Amino acid sequence: MTRKATSKPAAAPLLFSVRDSIAWLTLNRPAAGNAITQPLAQQLISAAEAIELDDSIRLVVLGAAGKSFCVGVEDGGAWERRCRWVAAIGSLSVPVIAAVNGDAIAEGCELALACDLRFLSPRARLQLPQLAHGRLPSQGGTQRLPRIIGRMRALELLLSGRAVEAAEAERIGLATRVLAASSFAADLRRAVAQLAARGPIALRYAKEAVLHGLDLPLDHGIRLEEDLYVLLQTTADRAKGVRAFLQKRRPAFRGD
Repeated sequence: MTRKATSKPAAAPLLFSVRDSIAWLTLNRPAAGNAITQPLAQQLISAAEAIELDDSIRLVVLGAAGKSFCVGVEDGGAWERRCRWVAAIGSLSVPVIAAVNGDAIAEGCELALACDLRFLSPRARLQLPQLAHGRLPSQGGTQRLPRIIGRMRALELLLSGRAVEAAEAERIGLATRVLAASSFAADLRRAVAQLAARGPIALRYAKEAVLHGLDLPLDHGIRLEEDLYVLLQTTADRAKGVRAFLQKRRPAFRGD
């Protein structure tokens, strides 16, 4: 009697879980360098929508399986103009951390740029090579990069299309921090846990103040900061923070 061969179900291209108020998104196409397909792009949008509706989530960590973070788009076409998958990640109201443990190239680099913080391993590289192929970055790269590292450096990287190694990325402000290769996952979890221990409403307001304030004149930005400060004083978390400070203990924030 011969047994019929059974094929394993295809692995999900995006892994999404929430643990201890932290949303973990993992690009899961390692054999393809985690290149983005239209279904994966749609899943990123759906995950971002679910995160935005869940008030218990304080932080998002976006990482990838395998040796690459994301090497770009695999099946590019007309759908790219309609599918705003990078913008969905970039517009989240909670802080988003990119865990870049390999190459972030073209649209993969633009995805990392859309995150608020970027933790890199020593073998990570970031690159926007589109001009060498007669294309322009189309997922916000020309706008986010100069806002992060300044106009002159951004132009040089865009025009040359050269890859930026982790050490240089940290030096020019493109990387928040380079973590040791041998303990990348553990160090990442530790850093994320420390951030998640902050007041969740304060985390959202801090991101809003910085990102929106950059597009405002200084006096308007300061007014935005003052408005958010006043709003924060009305929350239960603010009162808990004050009590914990006076009692010399760690506050237990709930986001209310």
